[in-house]
Amino acid sequence: MSSKYLKIGIIGAGKTGTALALGLNQAGYSIAGISSRTFCSAEKLAVKIPGAVAYDNPQSVADGADLIFITTPDTAISLIADSISTHPDQMICHVSAADPIDVLAPLRQQGAVTGIFHPLQSIGSMEKASILPGITFALEAEEPLLGILRQMASRLGGHTVELSGDDRVLYHASAVMVSNYLVTLVSLASSLWQRFQNRESAVKALLPLIRGTVDNIETIGIPACLTGPVSRGDAGTVKRHLVALAKEAPEIMDLYRLLAIKTIPLASTKGGIDGLKAKEMKELLEAV
Repeated sequence: MSSKYLKIGIIGAGKTGTALALGLNQAGYSIAGISSRTFCSAEKLAVKIPGAVAYDNPQSVADGADLIFITTPDTAISLIADSISTHPDQMICHVSAADPIDVLAPLRQQGAVTGIFHPLQSIGSMEKASILPGITFALEAEEPLLGILRQMASRLGGHTVELSGDDRVLYHASAVMVSNYLVTLVSLASSLWQRFQNRESAVKALLPLIRGTVDNIETIGIPACLTGPVSRGDAGTVKRHLVALAKEAPEIMDLYRLLAIKTIPLASTKGGIDGLKAKEMKELLEAV
Protein backbone atom coordinates (compact mmCIF):
# COMPACT_ATOMS: atom_id res chain seq x y z
CA MET A 1 0.00 0.00 0.00
CA SER A 2 1.27 3.45 -0.90
CA SER A 3 1.82 5.59 2.18
CA LYS A 4 -0.58 8.14 0.71
CA TYR A 5 -3.44 5.64 1.10
CA LEU A 6 -2.75 4.83 4.73
CA LYS A 7 -5.46 5.66 7.24
CA ILE A 8 -3.85 8.02 9.73
CA GLY A 9 -4.89 8.57 13.33
CA ILE A 10 -4.00 11.58 15.47
CA ILE A 11 -3.96 11.27 19.26
CA GLY A 12 -3.60 14.79 20.64
CA ALA A 13 -5.22 17.80 18.96
CA GLY A 14 -2.97 20.50 20.37
CA LYS A 15 -0.68 22.77 18.36
CA THR A 16 1.57 20.06 16.95
CA GLY A 17 -1.23 17.59 16.31
CA THR A 18 -3.32 20.23 14.58
CA ALA A 19 -0.47 21.47 12.38
CA LEU A 20 0.51 17.91 11.44
CA ALA A 21 -3.05 16.79 10.72
CA LEU A 22 -3.81 19.84 8.58
CA GLY A 23 -0.49 19.52 6.77
CA LEU A 24 -0.98 15.82 6.04
CA ASN A 25 -4.51 16.46 4.83
CA GLN A 26 -3.26 19.18 2.48
CA ALA A 27 -0.59 16.75 1.23
CA GLY A 28 -3.30 14.26 0.26
CA TYR A 29 -3.21 11.89 3.23
CA SER A 30 -6.38 10.48 4.78
CA ILE A 31 -6.92 11.46 8.42
CA ALA A 32 -9.29 8.79 9.70
CA GLY A 33 -9.64 9.60 13.38
CA ILE A 34 -8.69 12.18 15.99
CA SER A 35 -8.84 12.11 19.78
CA SER A 36 -7.60 14.53 22.40
CA ARG A 37 -7.72 15.22 26.11
CA THR A 38 -11.16 16.73 25.53
CA PHE A 39 -13.65 15.68 22.88
CA CYS A 40 -14.22 19.35 22.06
CA SER A 41 -10.59 19.73 20.93
CA ALA A 42 -10.76 16.61 18.77
CA GLU A 43 -14.04 17.73 17.21
CA LYS A 44 -12.71 21.24 16.53
CA LEU A 45 -9.90 19.75 14.46
CA ALA A 46 -11.94 16.99 12.82
CA VAL A 47 -14.48 19.40 11.31
CA LYS A 48 -11.64 21.03 9.34
CA ILE A 49 -10.60 17.76 7.68
CA PRO A 50 -12.96 15.96 5.28
CA GLY A 51 -13.57 12.38 6.39
CA ALA A 52 -11.96 12.75 9.82
CA VAL A 53 -13.94 11.49 12.80
CA ALA A 54 -13.54 12.83 16.33
CA TYR A 55 -13.45 10.30 19.16
CA ASP A 56 -13.57 10.67 22.91
CA ASN A 57 -10.85 8.05 23.51
CA PRO A 58 -7.52 7.13 21.89
CA GLN A 59 -8.40 3.45 21.49
CA SER A 60 -11.07 4.28 18.92
CA VAL A 61 -8.46 6.17 16.90
CA ALA A 62 -6.08 3.22 17.12
CA ASP A 63 -8.78 0.78 16.03
CA GLY A 64 -9.34 2.61 12.74
CA ALA A 65 -5.83 3.64 11.71
CA ASP A 66 -2.87 2.09 9.93
CA LEU A 67 -0.45 4.75 11.15
CA ILE A 68 -0.97 6.58 14.44
CA PHE A 69 0.74 9.76 15.55
CA ILE A 70 0.82 10.43 19.29
CA THR A 71 0.99 14.23 19.38
CA THR A 72 0.23 14.73 23.06
CA PRO A 73 2.49 16.61 25.50
CA ASP A 74 5.61 14.58 26.27
CA THR A 75 4.38 13.64 29.74
CA ALA A 76 1.35 11.87 28.26
CA ILE A 77 3.12 9.74 25.64
CA SER A 78 3.89 6.86 28.00
CA LEU A 79 0.34 6.98 29.37
CA ILE A 80 -1.05 6.55 25.84
CA ALA A 81 1.46 3.79 25.07
CA ASP A 82 0.35 1.91 28.18
CA SER A 83 -3.36 2.39 27.57
CA ILE A 84 -4.07 1.41 23.95
CA SER A 85 -4.13 -1.97 22.26
CA THR A 86 -2.62 -2.44 18.81
CA HIS A 87 -2.27 -5.22 16.30
CA PRO A 88 0.84 -6.64 14.61
CA ASP A 89 2.35 -4.40 11.94
CA GLN A 90 0.30 -1.37 12.98
CA MET A 91 2.58 1.69 12.89
CA ILE A 92 2.77 4.16 15.77
CA CYS A 93 4.98 7.24 16.11
CA HIS A 94 5.41 9.96 18.68
CA VAL A 95 6.55 13.44 17.67
CA SER A 96 8.68 14.38 20.68
CA ALA A 97 12.30 15.46 20.32
CA ALA A 98 13.09 14.70 23.94
CA ASP A 99 11.60 11.26 24.50
CA PRO A 100 13.36 8.13 23.18
CA ILE A 101 11.65 5.56 21.02
CA ASP A 102 11.62 3.17 24.00
CA VAL A 103 8.72 5.11 25.50
CA LEU A 104 6.63 3.22 22.92
CA ALA A 105 7.97 -0.19 24.06
CA PRO A 106 4.57 -1.41 25.37
CA LEU A 107 3.17 -1.00 21.85
CA ARG A 108 6.17 -2.68 20.23
CA GLN A 109 5.68 -5.63 22.59
CA GLN A 110 2.18 -6.00 21.12
CA GLY A 111 3.69 -6.28 17.64
CA ALA A 112 3.36 -2.68 16.49
CA VAL A 113 6.11 -0.99 14.49
CA THR A 114 7.21 2.13 16.35
CA GLY A 115 9.02 5.30 15.36
CA ILE A 116 9.63 8.99 15.91
CA PHE A 117 8.61 11.80 13.55
CA HIS A 118 9.70 15.11 15.07
CA PRO A 119 9.08 18.39 13.24
CA LEU A 120 12.01 20.72 13.93
CA GLN A 121 9.88 23.83 14.27
CA SER A 122 8.44 26.05 16.97
CA ILE A 123 4.68 25.74 16.54
CA GLY A 124 3.06 28.70 18.25
CA SER A 125 -0.42 28.48 16.74
CA MET A 126 -3.10 25.86 16.24
CA GLU A 127 -3.51 26.77 12.57
CA LYS A 128 0.11 26.73 11.39
CA ALA A 129 0.16 23.90 8.85
CA SER A 130 1.87 26.43 6.57
CA ILE A 131 5.03 26.33 8.72
CA LEU A 132 5.78 22.68 7.85
CA PRO A 133 7.10 23.11 4.27
CA GLY A 134 10.85 23.64 4.32
CA ILE A 135 11.46 22.33 7.82
CA THR A 136 13.46 19.26 8.86
CA PHE A 137 11.84 16.18 10.37
CA ALA A 138 13.94 14.00 12.68
CA LEU A 139 13.18 10.33 12.03
CA GLU A 140 13.84 7.18 14.00
CA ALA A 141 12.30 3.92 12.84
CA GLU A 142 12.98 0.66 11.07
CA GLU A 143 11.78 -0.26 7.60
CA PRO A 144 9.15 -0.19 6.24
CA LEU A 145 8.05 2.60 8.57
CA LEU A 146 11.25 4.58 8.00
CA GLY A 147 10.60 4.72 4.25
CA ILE A 148 7.00 5.78 4.83
CA LEU A 149 8.12 8.60 7.12
CA ARG A 150 10.72 9.74 4.59
CA GLN A 151 8.06 9.93 1.90
CA MET A 152 5.66 11.70 4.25
CA ALA A 153 8.23 14.36 5.11
CA SER A 154 8.90 14.86 1.42
CA ARG A 155 5.18 15.26 0.64
CA LEU A 156 4.98 17.83 3.43
CA GLY A 157 7.73 19.77 1.65
CA GLY A 158 10.31 19.01 4.32
CA HIS A 159 13.77 17.50 4.73
CA THR A 160 14.83 14.62 6.97
CA VAL A 161 17.59 13.69 9.38
CA GLU A 162 17.79 10.16 10.78
CA LEU A 163 18.79 9.81 14.42
CA SER A 164 19.24 7.20 17.09
CA GLY A 165 20.40 6.92 20.68
CA ASP A 166 22.64 9.69 21.98
CA ASP A 167 22.39 11.57 18.68
CA ARG A 168 18.80 12.43 19.57
CA VAL A 169 19.84 14.01 22.87
CA LEU A 170 22.37 16.26 21.12
CA TYR A 171 19.82 17.08 18.42
CA HIS A 172 17.32 18.14 21.07
CA ALA A 173 19.93 20.19 22.96
CA SER A 174 20.72 21.99 19.71
CA ALA A 175 17.04 22.75 19.12
CA VAL A 176 16.60 24.02 22.68
CA MET A 177 19.60 26.32 22.35
CA VAL A 178 18.47 27.95 19.11
CA SER A 179 14.74 28.13 19.91
CA ASN A 180 14.09 28.28 23.65
CA TYR A 181 17.25 30.09 24.69
CA LEU A 182 16.88 32.62 21.89
CA VAL A 183 13.80 33.80 23.79
CA THR A 184 15.93 34.10 26.93
CA LEU A 185 18.63 36.03 25.05
CA VAL A 186 16.11 38.47 23.57
CA SER A 187 14.54 38.94 27.00
CA LEU A 188 17.92 39.77 28.55
CA ALA A 189 18.96 42.03 25.67
CA SER A 190 15.68 43.94 25.83
CA SER A 191 16.05 44.40 29.59
CA LEU A 192 19.09 46.62 28.89
CA TRP A 193 16.73 49.18 27.35
CA GLN A 194 14.83 49.74 30.59
CA ARG A 195 16.73 52.92 31.48
CA PHE A 196 15.49 54.70 28.35
CA GLN A 197 12.58 52.64 26.94
CA ASN A 198 10.13 49.91 27.96
CA ARG A 199 10.80 46.26 27.20
CA GLU A 200 7.95 45.91 24.70
CA SER A 201 9.40 48.72 22.59
CA ALA A 202 12.84 47.15 22.90
CA VAL A 203 11.64 43.80 21.56
CA LYS A 204 9.85 45.53 18.69
CA ALA A 205 13.03 47.43 17.83
CA LEU A 206 15.27 44.35 18.08
CA LEU A 207 13.11 42.03 15.97
CA PRO A 208 14.22 43.42 12.56
CA LEU A 209 17.83 43.00 13.70
CA ILE A 210 17.12 39.40 14.69
CA ARG A 211 15.41 38.68 11.37
CA GLY A 212 18.27 40.30 9.47
CA THR A 213 20.81 38.19 11.33
CA VAL A 214 18.89 34.98 10.65
CA ASP A 215 18.58 35.95 6.99
CA ASN A 216 22.34 36.56 6.82
CA ILE A 217 23.03 33.17 8.40
CA GLU A 218 20.92 31.59 5.67
CA THR A 219 22.21 33.59 2.70
CA ILE A 220 25.83 34.31 3.64
CA GLY A 221 26.59 31.54 6.12
CA ILE A 222 28.68 31.18 9.27
CA PRO A 223 31.16 32.73 9.98
CA ALA A 224 30.94 35.14 7.02
CA CYS A 225 27.76 36.72 8.40
CA LEU A 226 29.39 37.63 11.73
CA THR A 227 29.48 41.36 12.51
CA GLY A 228 30.14 43.47 15.61
CA PRO A 229 33.04 44.51 17.81
CA VAL A 230 34.52 41.05 18.41
CA SER A 231 34.36 40.34 14.68
CA ARG A 232 36.52 43.39 13.91
CA GLY A 233 38.73 43.19 17.03
CA ASP A 234 37.32 46.36 18.60
CA ALA A 235 38.50 45.84 22.17
CA GLY A 236 37.65 49.42 23.14
CA THR A 237 33.95 48.94 22.44
CA VAL A 238 33.88 45.58 24.20
CA LYS A 239 35.54 47.14 27.24
CA ARG A 240 32.91 49.90 27.36
CA HIS A 241 30.20 47.24 27.21
CA LEU A 242 31.77 45.41 30.14
CA VAL A 243 32.02 48.59 32.22
CA ALA A 244 28.39 49.50 31.52
CA LEU A 245 27.14 45.99 32.27
CA ALA A 246 29.11 45.83 35.51
CA LYS A 247 27.34 49.00 36.63
CA GLU A 248 23.82 48.53 35.26
CA ALA A 249 23.31 44.79 34.70
CA PRO A 250 25.92 42.70 36.52
CA GLU A 251 23.66 39.64 36.31
CA ILE A 252 24.24 39.58 32.53
CA MET A 253 28.03 40.02 32.67
CA ASP A 254 28.99 36.34 32.73
CA LEU A 255 26.74 35.50 29.79
CA TYR A 256 28.05 38.44 27.73
CA ARG A 257 31.64 37.41 28.44
CA LEU A 258 31.01 33.76 27.57
CA LEU A 259 29.27 34.62 24.30
CA ALA A 260 32.03 37.05 23.36
CA ILE A 261 34.74 34.47 24.13
CA LYS A 262 32.93 31.88 21.99
CA THR A 263 32.73 34.46 19.19
CA ILE A 264 36.51 34.94 19.00
CA PRO A 265 37.21 31.70 17.03
CA LEU A 266 34.45 32.63 14.56
CA ALA A 267 36.02 36.06 14.09
CA SER A 268 39.42 34.46 13.52
CA THR A 269 38.03 31.99 10.99
CA LYS A 270 36.27 34.80 9.17
CA GLY A 271 39.57 36.68 8.99
CA GLY A 272 38.36 39.73 10.88
CA ILE A 273 41.05 39.46 13.57
CA ASP A 274 44.58 38.08 13.63
CA GLY A 275 46.16 35.97 16.35
CA LEU A 276 47.36 38.98 18.36
CA LYS A 277 43.96 40.66 18.41
CA ALA A 278 42.29 37.38 19.30
CA LYS A 279 44.68 36.98 22.25
CA GLU A 280 44.10 40.55 23.42
CA MET A 281 40.33 40.16 23.17
CA LYS A 282 40.34 36.91 25.14
CA GLU A 283 42.56 38.41 27.85
CA LEU A 284 40.23 41.40 28.17
CA LEU A 285 37.18 39.18 28.54
CA GLU A 286 38.81 36.76 30.98
CA ALA A 287 40.23 39.54 33.15
CA VAL A 288 36.82 40.80 34.28
